[in-house]
Amino acid sequence: MAPLMTVDSVGLNCPRCDAPVPSDARFCMNCGQPMAADDASGARQTRLSSAAPAPLIEKMRAAKLTGERKPVTALFADIVGSTPLAESMDPEDWTQIVNEAFDLMSKAVFHYEGTIAQLQGDAMLAFFGAPVAHEDDPERAVRAALNMVERIEEFARQLKATHGIDFAIRAGINSGPVIVGNVGSDLRYEYTALGDAVNVAARVQAAAQPWQVVMTATTRRFVTSTFEFEDLGEVSVKGKSEPVHLYRVVTVRAEPGRKRGLESVGLSSPLVGRAAELETLKEAFGVVRAGRGRVAVLVGEPGIGKSRLLAELHESISSAGDTDISWVEGRCVSYGQGLPYHLILDLVGSLLGLNAQSSDAETRGGLHSALTELLGEDEGDVEPYLAHLLNLPLSQAELDRTQLNPEVLQARYGAAIKRVVAAQAAKAPLVLVLEDIHWADPSSVEVGLSLISLFTSLRVLTILSGRAETDAPGWRLVAQVRAVLGDAVAEIRLSPLSEHESRALVANLLEIESLPDQVRTSILTRSEGNPFFVEEVVRMFIERGAIVREGDRWVANDTITTVEIPETLHGLLLARIDQLSDDAKRSLRVASVIGRQFPVRVLERVLSDG
Repeated sequence: MAPLMTVDSVGLNCPRCDAPVPSDARFCMNCGQPMAADDASGARQTRLSSAAPAPLIEKMRAAKLTGERKPVTALFADIVGSTPLAESMDPEDWTQIVNEAFDLMSKAVFHYEGTIAQLQGDAMLAFFGAPVAHEDDPERAVRAALNMVERIEEFARQLKATHGIDFAIRAGINSGPVIVGNVGSDLRYEYTALGDAVNVAARVQAAAQPWQVVMTATTRRFVTSTFEFEDLGEVSVKGKSEPVHLYRVVTVRAEPGRKRGLESVGLSSPLVGRAAELETLKEAFGVVRAGRGRVAVLVGEPGIGKSRLLAELHESISSAGDTDISWVEGRCVSYGQGLPYHLILDLVGSLLGLNAQSSDAETRGGLHSALTELLGEDEGDVEPYLAHLLNLPLSQAELDRTQLNPEVLQARYGAAIKRVVAAQAAKAPLVLVLEDIHWADPSSVEVGLSLISLFTSLRVLTILSGRAETDAPGWRLVAQVRAVLGDAVAEIRLSPLSEHESRALVANLLEIESLPDQVRTSILTRSEGNPFFVEEVVRMFIERGAIVREGDRWVANDTITTVEIPETLHGLLLARIDQLSDDAKRSLRVASVIGRQFPVRVLERVLSDG
């Protein structure tokens, strides 16, 4: 297999003393050891790969891919000024420092289920999207890079105190297609870049300043709703004839924006095809406003319209003049099943109006103020446990109170949250949304189960929203709610839009009467009744110039028939495909070659002949 890339600033390290060695040197200038390419980096990678979490290892081994083209986001990070640093230190000390730095960086990669593809001297290349695909791999890559910086900043402070050196890293991120090669038994993956996908990430990293995370416009397009950016403009990078538009990642947005919708290009549509479902939720809220609790379970596939339906309910309640209504959301994240209490933490923050970007001291102050206002003098029975749950500073007395076994402590968490929810509901009707519960972690599920008894005794409309993944930990909440509450649960299952409804959605977005009929047919065919797909296909046509606006009309050109499925759907589809068995994946690949529609017997015949 051809080399992945060459980066001039990245050399080799001696396998005996780990001193940096130029890539074309035959011997280590420090100890005289004969050099074989990538000896030291290979040993480091083997060690880091073996430290990957067991669940991630199993996912990687299950994703046996050979020569498969996948869209990925590449993260390239390196140690700034490693050569002069190494020259100023004892080789053994420098080896230990680099190993510890890579250990910290690898934990950030593994936390977001990325793959360490290569170590090259003082640099690390990681992929998100191969061999394990997720629907939000670009976001995972950016979060991993920010987490790397956070971990290494603390490490650098320690090195400054102990060794007197200035240690820093930087990172570059780019998205694009690669070819995935064979998977080795030691979890080392070999990749070859298709086009500039990976090379650009390396060049972007070289253009970054110490402690910066810099990305291309390609990656930014996927994550603009999640992060704050600084536009660096067009930057000339080595090896590229044209400047590359770069952005520096500043921080995570305090309030994430919408990940879908066409408002950015001036398009919007009223809610289509969900009138009955919206009415069901409004009726449930009417019962809550009258003084009785209700629970709704909202189930549907990705992009089917769960979040849009909830947004419409929120807007309906707000526009009805119910200014004293409280709307509280706890959201799960796709990488959260290994993050204890991550759903409950988000819920508590939302209940009490805490800012996730505040310092620990500011958050502790906000917690105290909110609980005092809500509970008065009784807040002292709640605050220590919520502060402990939120990992905030505790007094010695609070530390003593929270020194409990895990089961008892978890029960105290649940009791504290009950007090807060009950106090909120006593003040005003409360809508409590637990979104994407299929990603909920087991600890959050346990606390959630302890709250079920509140769901019908208080003025609370609790909405559990997620996908029908019955083997996910979060589904236990749905099953238990059904078992305990029975008829008090309103179940809503969202189906794909009908052809008539899809046409109405496209008409609302694009004034369809002014578009050629074949354009409408193309959009309807590709989206197959999924509102998210409808919006993304329309967005794709507009961004790629296949549909352009001329005055008050949208006009298609000849390129519309050649535009492929948008990248924002690739991750979603690949993540679902990766969950299939090997036999199912093979059947899907064969079926994709046969065509969109065919008799089952044709597929059976081809598979049996293969």
